[in-house]
Amino acid sequence: MKATALGLRFAPAVVLAIVLAGCGGGGDSAGTGALRTNALAAPASAAANSSRIVKLQRYEIDPTEVFVAGISSGGFAAVQMHVAHSSTFKGAAIYAGGVYWCAGAGGAATALANCGGLTLPSNQASYNSTLTASEAYLDAQSSLGTIDPATNLRGQPVYLWSGTQDEVVNPLEVADLNSEYRHYGANVHFDNTFPAEHGWESPDGELACGTLGSPYMVRCSENGAVYDSVETWLTMFLGPLKPRNNGKLSGTLSSFDQTEFGASSNLSMSSTGSIFVPKACAQGNRCGFVLALHGCLQEASLIGNRWVVEAGINEWADTNKLVVVYPDTIASSAPGPTNPNACFDWWGYSNQYDANYALKSGLQMSVLYAMVQRVTGRP
Repeated sequence: MKATALGLRFAPAVVLAIVLAGCGGGGDSAGTGALRTNALAAPASAAANSSRIVKLQRYEIDPTEVFVAGISSGGFAAVQMHVAHSSTFKGAAIYAGGVYWCAGAGGAATALANCGGLTLPSNQASYNSTLTASEAYLDAQSSLGTIDPATNLRGQPVYLWSGTQDEVVNPLEVADLNSEYRHYGANVHFDNTFPAEHGWESPDGELACGTLGSPYMVRCSENGAVYDSVETWLTMFLGPLKPRNNGKLSGTLSSFDQTEFGASSNLSMSSTGSIFVPKACAQGNRCGFVLALHGCLQEASLIGNRWVVEAGINEWADTNKLVVVYPDTIASSAPGPTNPNACFDWWGYSNQYDANYALKSGLQMSVLYAMVQRVTGRP
């Protein structure tokens, strides 16, 4: 099997020793060395326009307009956040993610083999369905109260994206996620016909739709026009939108301190993240909120601010009054968490192994939710 995140072929045992964090994250057909070298040309500061680090503030957030979005490892993590905190989040946008608790209790080995991150010689991503186990676990945890009631998912808008050429997260995995959300009564829109490689789709993406590589930001077309997947899911969530701001944004993009929420190298999280605040929100107007989670190999120390500025969320947020928080991760290795590709935690790497990684009590989940609580004022 090919470890997609490294672009090299290894025996499975070596894959687990070196790649552990590659599962579900951005693949690299050029190799990690090339990615790390290319990153030197990108902004090296925390992914924001300003080098000033601010303290995350509370804003006047409409509780009916709190959403989560994510790509790849961030997509898996976004599913965890959505399911565990379905009383808070009212919708989710998932790009190349998979079913809740996909890795189960098997750690990295299960994640790699079943969910995403390994590419087979056929250039298809490794996949074995864990849908039945996922739904059983979700139901059990919902009954135990370790996550919010699964009934909250009924009627919630969910957007799913899966490129037909994705070599990192098998389209069958996203199809399982589609089945799972529909099983719980969510209102799902599934974009699964674009000839896209692994990545986040945006008009601002720098790669052609079918290109695999850093920074995993792709641009696709439909009927001869550039597609905008963010417009699709924000329309689902908010209804008719005000036009996207294609000029200078009136809002502010800043770095914020993540350490006050518990971010540390033990959790493979950076000391800073990014936040975009529209001018109207800064002035005290009622606004919505999006928590946006990047994929593996998209951390700020590697690709600078390209995830934050190419995602295409800020341009809609600026005119439609949405505060957007972009948490950030860091690469890490033994004796701490083995996460060399800076993925969000969706198989339990936090503090070496976190058995509760998909629950409200999960170590990294708790850090992320504390940020949501600060901005939205949730208890």
